[in-house]
Amino acid sequence: MLRSLVFVLLLVNAGFYAWSQGWLDDIVGVRPDAQHEPQRLTQQLHADQLIVLPPSASASPTQQAAAPASPASAAPSEPPPASRTICLEAGPFTATEHTQVDAALKPLLAPRQWGTENVVVQGSWLLYMGPYADPATLARKQAELRRMRSLSFEEVHAPANLAPGLSLGRFSRLEDANAALDAMKLRGIRSARVVTLRPPTDQTIVRVPEADIKTQVLISGVKLPQGKTFTACGQ
Repeated sequence: MLRSLVFVLLLVNAGFYAWSQGWLDDIVGVRPDAQHEPQRLTQQLHADQLIVLPPSASASPTQQAAAPASPASAAPSEPPPASRTICLEAGPFTATEHTQVDAALKPLLAPRQWGTENVVVQGSWLLYMGPYADPATLARKQAELRRMRSLSFEEVHAPANLAPGLSLGRFSRLEDANAALDAMKLRGIRSARVVTLRPPTDQTIVRVPEADIKTQVLISGVKLPQGKTFTACGQ
């Protein structure tokens, strides 16, 4: 039995050696170096032009799309704070005050950096009673007004030529003040009159349309008439 097994193994080894050497190609029909799918060779186009890429260059389109953008392709960042500008203005100023502001800004800013705009400032009128010679007379008049329904009033302490006195209302239009005076006369108040506190005037606003950080610091230290300061335009 053992001899038969050894003989069979010898035959198998001899047959494999003969096949690997190609001696049995015509008999078996399968060559040891033949491709399993030879039809693929006929489907290759320009095989000599194929380029083998390194592993790092073989990322899929999805992976490439998910990759972070390089600094060169990133969206432009916001400009640094130093390059930002805002519109600043101060006023309004009378003609005399504007002369002072002009003298203060000329050493600091170039002529093209700032300008002016003329505006009409509304007047102010007071429906007024007084002035009274002594506190007793003032107190007596106040007592009379308190007895009248729905009547508001307040003491006047300034300007000095109107103190002590009483105000029955302040108005930005002369027409409104005169209408209020007529209404008071109908209620029996005969001593009231309209007093002009400030007439309408043409004044000037000073504007710096594009103030950068340096300019903002410069003009913030300028002393303006009446303690006014530069603020954002339109406020």
